[in-house]
Amino acid sequence: MTSMRRFTVAGTACAAVLALGGCATVEVAPPVENCSPSFVAPSKYGRFTIQQSGKNKAIQWGAYPNKSYSGTHYTAVVRADGRKIDSKSQNYAPHGSVSANRAKKYSGKILEISGQVTKGKKVALVYSMRCKIA
Repeated sequence: MTSMRRFTVAGTACAAVLALGGCATVEVAPPVENCSPSFVAPSKYGRFTIQQSGKNKAIQWGAYPNKSYSGTHYTAVVRADGRKIDSKSQNYAPHGSVSANRAKKYSGKILEISGQVTKGKKVALVYSMRCKIA
């Protein structure tokens, strides 16, 4: 039997579903908040944040699952206006940045960071966070 935790955050809502023996998800998508000055996803699964100090400034982000959901492999895909601009595949919690030039190019568009955490071959957590680039 497979166990997977998934949450999607947009704005201030978070939905979580425990799926046993299959893959089912629920997503809640209220109005998207701004990345500036900061976006913190409300979650019992860890700390998921995006910060931008102002319009056309660089963006920093991090996805830090709490101990219960940490794993052996972490992935992240960063998209701006639906276009993939970065990705991570590593053995520690992902974090990164978007340059000021890219932030300026995509100002007013949606930044989405999504990925998953695995423990061995089992998926422990699937996450996604979104905010509007200043």
